[in-house]
Amino acid sequence: MLAKERLLYILKRLHDQPSISVTDLCKELGVSKSTIQRDLKVLEQDGKVDRARGGAIQKNFDETMSDFTEVPVLDKLGVNIKEKQAVCREAAQMINDGDLIFLDSGTTPVQLLPYLQNKRIKVVTNSFFLLSRMSIPNGSIYMLGGAYNPKYETCYGPSTIEQIKEFRFDKVFIGANGVDLDLGEVYASEFEVGALKKAVMERGKHSYLLVDHSKFSLTGISTFGYLDQFEKIFVDEFPADKKNHKNIVISK
Repeated sequence: MLAKERLLYILKRLHDQPSISVTDLCKELGVSKSTIQRDLKVLEQDGKVDRARGGAIQKNFDETMSDFTEVPVLDKLGVNIKEKQAVCREAAQMINDGDLIFLDSGTTPVQLLPYLQNKRIKVVTNSFFLLSRMSIPNGSIYMLGGAYNPKYETCYGPSTIEQIKEFRFDKVFIGANGVDLDLGEVYASEFEVGALKKAVMERGKHSYLLVDHSKFSLTGISTFGYLDQFEKIFVDEFPADKKNHKNIVISK
């Protein structure tokens, strides 16, 4: 887990309860006491938490989340890569010649690209990150325009959503910033990102969620969907006590 993802995890835990100990965080994150202490110092210096003896105390959650809900896309490219490859290897079986598909931005959907090269398909994306790595000799690629965010290498905003409305996708492949298995909520890092994902799902005949297990401990400021809205949810592993969801596909 990246340092910034650890910081987000700590903030999420402090949202769920008013305080937490260094000892508990060490056990949950599998890191040393000195690492957690450094993380808490960073959060305190940024005004996100108050440190107390042996732990930390929550501050205003809503004011702190937007800075920590996502890290730059290139920084995440190598994180949990084997898990993401397994997820996308399984999800790729949903794609057939002749399909019009939407590929979401992010470092999980990018792992679908090797499976598209020999397909006769049309691909729509809002991600320059994916576009720069995509090659479909027998297909077509459509890049959506709009307000460009260099942090995520994507376009989004009202004009992007208007372009999405012109398409009727056979299949859409969506990533997420976090998933709450108890509430069944799926999160995006920003409201604009969530609005785009929601618009894409509304224009898709079949929606698929692509996440690795690390997303089950994360959240975001925008709820764009619910687990039961996806035809299939592709994951590398899933908690045994949460398998009441019938649309889970565990990829190995």
